[in-house]
Amino acid sequence: MVDTTSRAGPRLDKLQWNMVQVARTVPLFRGLAEEEWAAIAPLLHGHCFPKDAYIFFQGDPPDALYVIWMGRVKLVRHTDNGRDVVLEVLGPGQLIGEMAVLDTRPYSTTAQTLEDVAVVTIARRDFYDMLERYPRVAMAVITELSRRLRMTTEMVRSLAVDRVEQRIARTLLRLSELAGRPYDSRPGAIVIDIPLTRQDIAEMTGTTVETAIRIMSRFRKQGLVLSARGRVVILSPDELTEVARNG
Repeated sequence: MVDTTSRAGPRLDKLQWNMVQVARTVPLFRGLAEEEWAAIAPLLHGHCFPKDAYIFFQGDPPDALYVIWMGRVKLVRHTDNGRDVVLEVLGPGQLIGEMAVLDTRPYSTTAQTLEDVAVVTIARRDFYDMLERYPRVAMAVITELSRRLRMTTEMVRSLAVDRVEQRIARTLLRLSELAGRPYDSRPGAIVIDIPLTRQDIAEMTGTTVETAIRIMSRFRKQGLVLSARGRVVILSPDELTEVARNG
């Protein structure tokens, strides 16, 4: 049992302290000292969402920064021609909405849950206060924005020059790092433990559903993947890595 009174002051109850522990896993806040969390904890608020719910929509005003507590969320970009593109899948300890909160422009993506999700939120005005009071958090923000810029640059490069097989292989491997667990029926195999449709794969890799179906069927015939109870299983991570590198 954690003694929240001695560590963070009498204002914190068990739920608040649990939210502090979640927020502390985010690289953005790791530089904060123990005593500083006593002032920050009351700014944290918890919310729960069922599977397939929307946390916020593209175009909504950026009222809060979100930290995923439990579950996984996909970020979807809606294009002018009606097509959806899944930009990223995020899991526990990762941030949502930080770009919009920082530049005060509307959320540039829609955040939709892939399963039951709990989040911790920090209101925009409170987050600004944190940046002013704690320079270490401001420096961590710069680092995080640089990481996101690198990731976006790599995504654009991949869409421009990589074959679809490479993009799909790379996406499956990235998802296995986020939500993978050993597949009991075969040593060395990894099951991606989130619901993943061919539509999702198509959106994440900038291709059509028909092409995603064709490539996944080819991967299955090659013994690289299989489907089990609505989950994608990577049978040979090393071989799929080779496809991601060289097509």
